[in-house]
Amino acid sequence: MVAAVIALLLVAVLLAGYLTLRASLPRLSGTLRQAGLVAPVRIERDWRGVPTIEAANREDLAFATGFVHAQDRFFQMDLSRRAAAGELSALVGRAALEHDRIARLFRFRAVARAVMAAATPRQQAIAAAYARGVNAGLADLGARPWEYWVLRARVEPWKPEDTILVIHAMWWDLQVNSLKRAMVRLDLNSALGGPLCAGGWKCALQFFYPQGTSWDAPNAPGDAPPPLPEPAIPGPEALNVRAAPPAPSPAGGAGTEPVSGSNNWAVAGRLTASGAALVASDMHLNQRVPAVWYHARLRLRASATAPALDLNGVTLPGTPLLVAGSNGHVAWAFTNSYGDWADVQRIACGEVSDDHFVSGTTRVALTTVHERIAVRGAAPDDLAVRSGEAGVLLERDSARGICWFGRWLAQLPAATNMNALALEQVDSAAAALDLAPQIGIPHQNAVLGDAAGHIGWTIFGRIPLQTGARRAAGESPWTDATTHPRLLDPRAGRIWTANARPTADPRQLQLLGGPIADLGADYDLGARASQIRDDLAGLRGPATPADMLRIQLDDRAVFLARWQALLLGLLDRAALAGHPQRGAFRDLVAHWNGRASVDSVGYRLVRAFHEHSAQAAWEMLLAGAGLDPQGRLRPAQFEGPLWRLVISQPQHLLVARYGSWREFLLAQVDAAAAQLAHECADLPTCTWGRYNTVRIAHPLAQALPGGLGAPLNMPVVQLPGDQDMPRVQRQEFGASERFAVAPGHESEGYLHIPGGQSGHPLSPYYRAGFMAWARGQPLPLLPGPAQHILTLTP
Repeated sequence: MVAAVIALLLVAVLLAGYLTLRASLPRLSGTLRQAGLVAPVRIERDWRGVPTIEAANREDLAFATGFVHAQDRFFQMDLSRRAAAGELSALVGRAALEHDRIARLFRFRAVARAVMAAATPRQQAIAAAYARGVNAGLADLGARPWEYWVLRARVEPWKPEDTILVIHAMWWDLQVNSLKRAMVRLDLNSALGGPLCAGGWKCALQFFYPQGTSWDAPNAPGDAPPPLPEPAIPGPEALNVRAAPPAPSPAGGAGTEPVSGSNNWAVAGRLTASGAALVASDMHLNQRVPAVWYHARLRLRASATAPALDLNGVTLPGTPLLVAGSNGHVAWAFTNSYGDWADVQRIACGEVSDDHFVSGTTRVALTTVHERIAVRGAAPDDLAVRSGEAGVLLERDSARGICWFGRWLAQLPAATNMNALALEQVDSAAAALDLAPQIGIPHQNAVLGDAAGHIGWTIFGRIPLQTGARRAAGESPWTDATTHPRLLDPRAGRIWTANARPTADPRQLQLLGGPIADLGADYDLGARASQIRDDLAGLRGPATPADMLRIQLDDRAVFLARWQALLLGLLDRAALAGHPQRGAFRDLVAHWNGRASVDSVGYRLVRAFHEHSAQAAWEMLLAGAGLDPQGRLRPAQFEGPLWRLVISQPQHLLVARYGSWREFLLAQVDAAAAQLAHECADLPTCTWGRYNTVRIAHPLAQALPGGLGAPLNMPVVQLPGDQDMPRVQRQEFGASERFAVAPGHESEGYLHIPGGQSGHPLSPYYRAGFMAWARGQPLPLLPGPAQHILTLTP
């Protein structure tokens, strides 16, 4: 009897939980009256849950966009605004406190309020309508979103300023690591005897951070520009690793941080099948559940005061804008633009208090704001945000007597805005280029194409005209249409960007790189860019969207081909004698297929050898300069110097425990083999797919006990691709979407994302489309026939 009662109670609890979970599913059909609308809004959903939202005015369209975003993705929106504002701890507790303490240094909540206060009346009205729609969508759910039941937390209403915080969250994701990279660069410069590259090409720092590499493929109006000269290898008077005190053995294999970036390109209409320009996009980000982007079609009916609007592409939950896609006249796509968007200073410091710090014998004034961080389940945390003439105090290394101060453009209210709304109505690539200087988002390489066949490149993001050390101080005027970087209709009929050096124009490079323009400005290596350039040049016949997808899925290991050849030459008869594991290693490398395919063992072995060689050389050089390599990730541009070291083999840059560079390289083969033997029971089974296994997880999956969180995640898949090729996939870092579209020919375009439209695990749209993304299968850009229709009426 007792057992039966317990069983009934268990069933009742499970049923109650299930019904509560179902109650938070969104309304898909019917008619719903909503205050604040001017006219009815129609929301259709197709088989994937992709909405087509049709309204009579822009404010009603924003309201309905907020409504569907909230019902499908509110938890994602909430995490974004909290991450930017440093308010995650109030929701999840002390686990997020370290993040919040860093985020609060930039006081983005206050910045967002200032941005919204400075917005135009139309922008304020659209943001307010979107916020009302978000809150209406939440109110219409039968229960609060399921994540808040799991967390036992209440839902905070959406505010217009929260939309700006979501944009600030993208600033954070795309640029905050540049501050840490600047610290590494300045530490190395100090160790090499700075000042920062005052010696031009003789500056030793430029060897570590070259402006260009042999992989560069910048865009140009006419013929391809010549490669930039390579900096000289530092002589022993600048850096003598061999004479340096012994350092620990290099760890090897740590690698670089994944580059927050993307691929995009455009093909001029004279080279396409449709006659319109063709624009392709795959933005690379950390992948999660739900997916970063939300596929939507946003439409306005024509009126006496405004033309019709038909936007297709991806939106960002938390904002009422189309981020990338087509308006029927112009299509646009983004890649992250590296450059100098922050000023970081390394200052000697001793005593630090709320009103001053001591540098040498000088007392330097500080001002302090105390930020109170709410922490769920614990007492609030007080954070002293100290600022001075050099910016905010980012970090203090008391052991070395160093303070790091920084200013970041993201902290300036004038750097962020909603001016991208104007893209909705542009009718030519040239008109979109003219808008670029006024668009306030984290800096992006914008590639554009229009229905008439024109193509262009520019930077979306505000750029200070000042290119010196104080460019982020808010003192400089911004570029305008006459000074902003841009390129329209190059002779080649093709434009591409992939986070590398995007242009060969010296003035444009100076505007992007500021004081670190001669140090590569944090650009990516350029291997992806050059492979995309060559793929585009190799197209036979007029280009189609199918051609674009083939390039996006190109997993050929062009970048590592020279390392495979080096490895085969290194593992000669003498190297193999007495080392049977090297012989097995060589046989597998010799039979690689030249691709980062899931079944390739040779690719994984070559990659492991390259990573160990790169990391060991980086750590060796840092240690030779007297710096602890721990935590100092090597820059992407280091590939150029690394190859020159391997080929030139300067003895003074080789640590003393190796008799020769050959010995150093053979040690890296052995280290790679040992690592792979640990990871795989048998070397011939050590495929790339076993490493590149993609597990895209929901942030709450690990918080649920007993494996209950596993159903929240996407299917586990082994995928081809890697970092330095068009198909970027490095475990859970990769293409957050792929699309191609010719404006005016949207019905021929495709778009897929690594997840479904809905963030609700009981929704049929939770995983819809994921496997098409994983398999590289195109899905239509335009939503299909309506399966559900919801009408919002005033």
